[in-house]
Amino acid sequence: LTAKTLATAFNKSFFGIHHIEGHIMAPFLKDETYNGPDYFDQNFLALAVSGGHTQLYLVKGFGHYETLGSTIDDAAGEAFDKFAKMLSLGYPGGVQVDQWAQTGDSKAFDFPRPLMKEDHYNFSFSGLKSSAQRMLAKMSDEEIEKNKANLCASYQQAIVDVLVYKMEKAIKEYKLRYFIVSGGVSANSALRKAAQELAQKLNVELAIPPLRYCTDNAAMIALVSLFKLQKGESSPQDLAPSPRSAL
Repeated sequence: LTAKTLATAFNKSFFGIHHIEGHIMAPFLKDETYNGPDYFDQNFLALAVSGGHTQLYLVKGFGHYETLGSTIDDAAGEAFDKFAKMLSLGYPGGVQVDQWAQTGDSKAFDFPRPLMKEDHYNFSFSGLKSSAQRMLAKMSDEEIEKNKANLCASYQQAIVDVLVYKMEKAIKEYKLRYFIVSGGVSANSALRKAAQELAQKLNVELAIPPLRYCTDNAAMIALVSLFKLQKGESSPQDLAPSPRSAL
């Protein structure tokens, strides 16, 4: 309502922006210390991964997004947060798991990779969470404390493996030269490293925002608004917020 009022009062354009579109555009931001790539001139793959979303898009140009897959239950970030809660690591959970994983062995525990090799692009992380609950229930408090770093590293690797496998599958199937990773979970160090290794392996270009642009931020929304303004677009004054609007 405030944005609409200001737009009317100052005779400015009003834009209603889907925040996932903001995440997809975040890698293309530029500032004094980060010179993101120019907008890709070809179709590219976008993984938007956060506490509330895990979705894979084929981007056919600004404003044109084909959903290839999405989570059917927990998002990756939610799975991280729930695991952190199981281990009483504190908040933000995903960051805590990542930090503990730095000194852990990612092969120490065998967690499942749900839907990883199914012939589609959907994700599921509730089974991983349940597997972790069952594993921890069989361990004593002393065992958990002793193996906390290994547990975090192994659990984190299971999530990263699924995300990277699906991206590689899509890049190959759609013969893409570019892909981006964005959203809060794109700040995860293991995912960033694995995405960079995937880019090198397939000889494709990766765009991933710096940490300050990974989580929800005003800059990414402003960039989408700028792109819309450049195309001569704006939103009607009767547009209202919606938690279920599709990208």
